[in-house]
Amino acid sequence: MPSRKWLLGEGNPNDLNSFLYENRWTYVIDADGGLHAASPCTRVYLGYQPDNPHADTWTISLDGTARQPGWRARFDRHTPVELVLSVLRTLVEHPGR
Repeated sequence: MPSRKWLLGEGNPNDLNSFLYENRWTYVIDADGGLHAASPCTRVYLGYQPDNPHADTWTISLDGTARQPGWRARFDRHTPVELVLSVLRTLVEHPGR
């Protein structure tokens, strides 16, 4: 069986730039260098805090509705950026599910 290479290491967070731009997300960079982004409908939040020891490095959350609760996914600094992008792309591609 051929050897498979798995995603390891955090990758390059700048890979998010094209996703945010192409999908028209708004974002701010806080005084500590953290990124806070919102989808155009403002229901999806992306947080990136690489230097905050008291916070998860990545946070993705979706606001709930009157009928369905929201949720939050947290990833540490060792999570590949490709995984974070995959979650965000899935949300964008399946907005009504």
